[in-house]
Amino acid sequence: MGSPARVFQLEFASAEEFQQEHSANLVNGGVFIATTESATPREIVSVELSLAGEPRKIRLDGEIVHIVPPEMAEAGALPGVAIQFACTQTALRAALEPFVQAAGAPRQEPPDAGRRKAPRVPAQVPIRIKAPGISLSGRTRDISLCGVLVSVPGDAMPVGTRVQLMIDHPSNGESFGVDATVTRQVASKGGVVAIAIEFDPTPERQDDLHAFIADVQSAEHSRRLGGMHGSLTEIGPQNLLQMLGKTAPHGTLTLSRENEEAVIGFEGQMLCYVQLGAISGMKALARVLGWEEGHFEFHARLDPMMSEDAPMLLDAALLEATRNLDELGTLDLSVLSPDATVRFQSVPAGPGGAGNSKVEDAVLDLARGEFTIRRILDMIPEPDLEILRALTFLADLGSIEIVTR
Repeated sequence: MGSPARVFQLEFASAEEFQQEHSANLVNGGVFIATTESATPREIVSVELSLAGEPRKIRLDGEIVHIVPPEMAEAGALPGVAIQFACTQTALRAALEPFVQAAGAPRQEPPDAGRRKAPRVPAQVPIRIKAPGISLSGRTRDISLCGVLVSVPGDAMPVGTRVQLMIDHPSNGESFGVDATVTRQVASKGGVVAIAIEFDPTPERQDDLHAFIADVQSAEHSRRLGGMHGSLTEIGPQNLLQMLGKTAPHGTLTLSRENEEAVIGFEGQMLCYVQLGAISGMKALARVLGWEEGHFEFHARLDPMMSEDAPMLLDAALLEATRNLDELGTLDLSVLSPDATVRFQSVPAGPGGAGNSKVEDAVLDLARGEFTIRRILDMIPEPDLEILRALTFLADLGSIEIVTR
């Protein structure tokens, strides 16, 4: 690391103020500095800490890992920079010790590497999962020294599956591979939406793994310092996306409701991707816009994510998804419960059902397997509106039977 070109000042007016920042941020290896000064990602800087009543100052070197530009203030964000400290956790605790003693802040001991269980830290980092005949890409929801919780599109792997993980560091691009085991499936109304995976490193690689994970946690903590968080009850997904799209040049919006998690990325007024479990694109966007409760987290950077959907103008995508959502409200959904089972009865009139639409043919094929409406909606890539219309049409013809449990 080169010599810092500038120094940011962080003053604590009271012991209580330091205690709060220490336990929430400093001890985790990063800090957010509110400022409207221009900054550059990866810029080497110093942070000088001062505490009321303490003559000495503490200076820590680090690098800028996240920037919230001034224009984001219109969207409710605090402009500034997130800084990740360059020293180790042990050195950081030693440097902060004078202020810890002066302020009476509780000491936080480093985690015991020998324990099987460790605190999980929210983290959204790319991860690749490989097993015999399986190769998946996803991203973590949280991460600990023992394992990860991963959102993976498509059918999840069963508990007990042995896998190899490749975890990508969110800041420096390094990757770390480790053997692991699927230990739990997280389900929602639409099926399995995430899997918990426990690390199983060889003894000689355990320390390297713990050091890598600790660094990932620190980098993610610094990134989250400059983010926005809130409730979807207070501001709906559509208003949120419109506001952020106009005020941020790029960003990643994560929406969560119960066990479901959606990720939306945009850049330069373009919608780059939308991922909700196994579905993506406009289909996923229309569903998310219908959420009336849950939470959101926004960061003014575009997280990398594999997507087969072509980018769309953000305003046009929102208009189309809203239209689908409005038309969905005109359907009689009382007989289309997501948990209802669809059973095949007969082929519609006509030579081999030749007059059927592509969506109707797909519904008839899945009806032979007696899937639920929710499962059919997830398996057919067309918009939910078209699928529900096909279900209603085929039920009226008597070609399918909708059985409510």
